[in-house]
Amino acid sequence: MADISSYIEYFRRLVTEHKEINGFYMMDINEILDGLRSTVKYPALILENISGSYLASNLDNPLEVINGGFLIIDHLPNQDDFQGEVVIIDRMKQIGHQVITRMLYDQLKCELLAEKAIPGFDLNTVTFEVVGPVFDGDFGVLFLYKIIDILD
Repeated sequence: MADISSYIEYFRRLVTEHKEINGFYMMDINEILDGLRSTVKYPALILENISGSYLASNLDNPLEVINGGFLIIDHLPNQDDFQGEVVIIDRMKQIGHQVITRMLYDQLKCELLAEKAIPGFDLNTVTFEVVGPVFDGDFGVLFLYKIIDILD
């Protein structure tokens, strides 16, 4: 079972280790809005709230299925700058791809924090979607995935 505090700590660490990501936020709308009133550090990773369910079709191997995700965004000062929007979206997709690749690497290498945070991370479930404009002229890419783990 994924440990929620380890999950948050894992992504916080990924952000601090990634040279292009400058801000880490939780998907608490108040945190983002407060940040917009002051200064959000862009590009930013916004960790989505997790949700989940349980699967136990035959009760032999009950599973916990966690739906997680993150948004990588950057700010576009002029929302009418279509070319700038494309450049930002492309860069945010590349950064998100690097985060997903790191998650897979950490899981395959049995990295200790990853084992607590993202056990059963399933690359086959990763999807992404371009978003924007959101908040105050931000554009980016939302990555969603499932973590499937045996229920103890």
